[in-house]
Amino acid sequence: MRGAWRWTWPVLGVAGALLAPFLIYRLRPSRRLDLVVVDKTVPFRTWVEHRSLFWLLDHLALRRPDGHPYDPERDYVGAFPPARPGDPPERTTELTAERARSAGLLYLADTYGVYREDLASGRARRAALERSPKLYGGLTLAEAEAARAAAEAGVPLVVEFNTLGSPTGPAARAVLEKVLGLRWTRWMGRYFPRLEDSAEVPEWLRRNHWREWRRPWEFRGPGFVVVQDDAHVEVLRVGPEAERLGLTLERVHPADPLLAAARDGTPYLYWFDVVEPQPATEVLAFYQWHLTGAGVDRLRARGLPLRFPAVLRRRTAHYFAGDFADNPLETTPVPFAGFLTVKRWMEGARLAPSEDAFYWRFYVPVMARLLETVAQERGAGRVPRSRGHDAR
Repeated sequence: MRGAWRWTWPVLGVAGALLAPFLIYRLRPSRRLDLVVVDKTVPFRTWVEHRSLFWLLDHLALRRPDGHPYDPERDYVGAFPPARPGDPPERTTELTAERARSAGLLYLADTYGVYREDLASGRARRAALERSPKLYGGLTLAEAEAARAAAEAGVPLVVEFNTLGSPTGPAARAVLEKVLGLRWTRWMGRYFPRLEDSAEVPEWLRRNHWREWRRPWEFRGPGFVVVQDDAHVEVLRVGPEAERLGLTLERVHPADPLLAAARDGTPYLYWFDVVEPQPATEVLAFYQWHLTGAGVDRLRARGLPLRFPAVLRRRTAHYFAGDFADNPLETTPVPFAGFLTVKRWMEGARLAPSEDAFYWRFYVPVMARLLETVAQERGAGRVPRSRGHDAR
């Protein structure tokens, strides 16, 4: 009998260790946070520009002020796509001064908008690679003023890439530049795994390259493209001009508490823009180019730096100089505690650059810290467990 018990305790201990993360997750208390998300770039029912943020809200048990879970399909301001693919937005909404001022956290995720040719793919739900007439988009001056007033009143503000760019007008952009404490240089770029892929590289980019260089687009393989308006195009191919990890995110040290769990050397493979901080604006993290001599020469000829701000903060306003929330994440819940840490370690162990590395090793640690801090300071308290998990 003693021998049987001697083996039973280790088995129970292992079973308890395996079950503990799931039990901790199920028993975690929910908290309330009045988050206002602006996303005008929703041509299809994919919500790709903000759904990864909403997945994180759910994983962290952050709920709406009424105690219900956030719904990525309706708990935002912007374009609301119809059920039938190919139709224009069913309705659109704008950010009001009252809604911005009452927010616990205001997040401008994407304001590029919806365009006529975006809808042409119908059920394929592919954004157009060619420019076409705008149906809806751009941050209005009234919305920019609403965000400014909210930030100056102490509401935490997060703004992402493309909110400053077209089709946002110069007056609205100037308001945001002032509240964020930066200057937008109009330079932006992105990594493409296959520069020859006509289904991924926009046609307007190829045209702009011809306009400036008078040479056909004959690039192949992976590389970075850096553009300024329709005037300048620079291509940095992996190998001739860029190293394998051509662009990485690095924290300013000593690292700010907001970025304490983020990881240096994280590859960045999405759209980014080049901004210049103004006095009194903190740079918390920066992009670092890793280029060959030829690549360095190309950037210097353009007057572009080898490192430039990625995360900036001015008082309670933050700017993410990239398409940070845009991630094709599956929104299936992962019901165990410690999952975010496990994913961060797994992505760090990869030998090749991963498109998911940025989300798990940089964006999630930063946003989790920011969301939890704001929920603690400005949230409406804990949500009773029976309400926090109710379906609507």
